[in-house]
Amino acid sequence: MTPTALTTLERQRLIAVIRAAAPENALEAARAVARGGIELLEVTYTVPDALSVMRALARQPGVVLGAGTVLTREQARAACEAGARFIVAPNLSLEVAAVAREAGVMYCPGAYTTGEILAARAAGAHVIKVYPVGVAGGPDYIRVIRDPLPDLPLLAAGGTNLDNLVPFLEAGCVGVGLGGALADPALAAARDFGTIEKRAQVFLERATRAAAPPPQVLAHLRV
Repeated sequence: MTPTALTTLERQRLIAVIRAAAPENALEAARAVARGGIELLEVTYTVPDALSVMRALARQPGVVLGAGTVLTREQARAACEAGARFIVAPNLSLEVAAVAREAGVMYCPGAYTTGEILAARAAGAHVIKVYPVGVAGGPDYIRVIRDPLPDLPLLAAGGTNLDNLVPFLEAGCVGVGLGGALADPALAAARDFGTIEKRAQVFLERATRAAAPPPQVLAHLRV
């Protein structure tokens, strides 16, 4: 069965990455993003007491909860128990991959080179996070690696913003992970959740302008 997060990613093409210095700010920032219309919310383990934030969001209608910066098998299991429907990491871990497969959730590890991307796919990754492509390579890098890897579902992350969102999607990425350009921890600390909500609306509207991923990529995404 296709994980719920995959079908949502295909439809919305955005993952909101939630980081904050306090759990209550992370929770409210995530809720602001959800009010802005973005459904895939990745709460990173860098948030203090991240599991409590995950459990609160898992009960919220219209949210597809994910866990980010998942580095160990124990973190992956705890996140799934808290209600996470997808697992994201800056690296590939065979142990984390195994937990995601067993739980039936989307696994999105980080990779950069073609060798790393292929290793992630072989380990069972549903989508590969090309990281940090927003600051190293940009959309042109995605276009280059599309030549040898035309079918693999790639997510752009690390340095992504409103200006490069559509170029990444049109370069062939199935989605974009959005961190500080969307739910800026400084805005959360200032409790300026209205700005975060407005940013989510703008990002979502911008994503709808981009062309769909190539058909062969969508075929692999739905496997």
